[in-house]
Amino acid sequence: MKAILVHIDSDEGQGARLRAAIDLARAYGGHVCCLQVTPYAAVTMVDPFTGAVAMPELVEALREQSAAQRTAIEPQLRRAGIAWDWTCRDGDSTERLCEAARLADVVVMSCGPFENDIRGEVGRTGDVAIDAPVAVLAVAPHHAGLDVQGKALVAWDGSQGAATALRAALPMLRLAQAVDILTVGDVQTDYPAAAAAAYLLHHGIAAEVILRGYDGGSVESVIRGVLTERRSAWLVQGAYGHSRWREALFGGVTRGMLADAPVPLVMAR
Repeated sequence: MKAILVHIDSDEGQGARLRAAIDLARAYGGHVCCLQVTPYAAVTMVDPFTGAVAMPELVEALREQSAAQRTAIEPQLRRAGIAWDWTCRDGDSTERLCEAARLADVVVMSCGPFENDIRGEVGRTGDVAIDAPVAVLAVAPHHAGLDVQGKALVAWDGSQGAATALRAALPMLRLAQAVDILTVGDVQTDYPAAAAAAYLLHHGIAAEVILRGYDGGSVESVIRGVLTERRSAWLVQGAYGHSRWREALFGGVTRGMLADAPVPLVMAR
């Protein structure tokens, strides 16, 4: 993972995102690409005669805020001793991140819990995980960086999303101290956890397969329990196994983990 794209914003998850991006860059000798997006659309009003008109005082406030963010963050990047660059874009953050991900290996974003997610960062992370052409590494504000060489847990159900996430995480799995592949419940698939373990072995990665039942709980609760039991440092999972609408309405593993992640998540679809 040489090209590490990280979302720059003023939300409470910014510090954790930057620490995780720096940890990845150090582990792989990579380059951190900082993308700062200014949402000028949020400070415009629509006039029926002249069309969209930006409010000058609010535009100037946004510019000052963006400049202050950069001034605060750049010294940390310099002290980290890594290669990095800074790009400013206007528009919608999700769209700009997905565009920039075309020439990135991973996108570092945020997941919960947030004290106050007014900006909708958790939902944005889910959107990028679905639409970006690379994996998303999602970290919660309380995560103290990323232990790339720690134990990894792969949540496996034989789906395309799980397979995409597994392949995207290969560079990280090669550095992991140990890799576990977890399947919860009686999953009917032509691609069981043993097949995923065989695939990893082709790449020189030995993995242990763990099969667990629900025991009256949910898939999410079992994953959380195994993360604690195995002392996993990070989790690999497919993003939104069901439709986004269904997960939003009834809940789901992706939605639950994004809302309250015990460890950093590597997601793809």
